[in-house]
Amino acid sequence: FAVRIIRAAESRSDFIHKLKICLKELREARIWLIIIVKTNLIKPPSKLEPLINENNELISIFVASIKTAEQQGAKTS
Repeated sequence: FAVRIIRAAESRSDFIHKLKICLKELREARIWLIIIVKTNLIKPPSKLEPLINENNELISIFVASIKTAEQQGAKTS
C-alpha cells in the first residue's frame, strides 16, 4: 500500500512528505507492538520479536531514504 502511495508522488517534496507519513505509521506500529508485549496480550511475547525487528529495519530504511531524498533535493535546488 505505502509503495503505491509513494510512486504516486508528484514532486520530490511530495515524495519526501509521503515517506515521512510512512515513517510516522511505522513508529506508531512499533509503539503498539511494544504495548502488546508489555501487556502480555500475545504469549509468549517472543512471538512478536520478528515483527519488532522487521519494523525497526523498515524504520531505518525509511529514515535513510528520507535523508537521501532531502540531500538530493538540496543538490538540485
